[in-house]
Amino acid sequence: MRNKFLLILFLLSIVLISCEKEIGRIDLLKNNSEEIGFKLQKGDVINLYTDIDIEYKEKPLFVYECEFYYDEKILFKGGTDPLLTQNNQKESKVTIDGITHWKFYGKLQGNIIADMAGEYAIKTTFVRNNKPDLKINKAEIVFVK
Repeated sequence: MRNKFLLILFLLSIVLISCEKEIGRIDLLKNNSEEIGFKLQKGDVINLYTDIDIEYKEKPLFVYECEFYYDEKILFKGGTDPLLTQNNQKESKVTIDGITHWKFYGKLQGNIIADMAGEYAIKTTFVRNNKPDLKINKAEIVFVK
């Protein structure tokens, strides 16, 4: 009986530790560049995800360019390709008559770890090519803690 209790306690702790919560989302089609703020404690980790839905003949070139701020001072700036992700969920990729329709929710490379408690902000800009065969139905960056 004690072993079952310990096993249940162990499994419950794994579930609680692995739980992530969405804390913000930016629709980059509504506003090509937008800033979002977070109040973080030291050691908090923010992971970046993309929720994207596109149609194309030739695979597009995209970048989510991000500027990270602490207390209104820039910490660093960098970019990530929203089509290079890990752990994709709800992925669908179909090509018909040379047109690919691809949608998914996936984890972007990198994360943010708060070095100190305080106000953090992330400004994201969606940089993309404007080819006539490209249709973007959805392009969102999602912040998960």
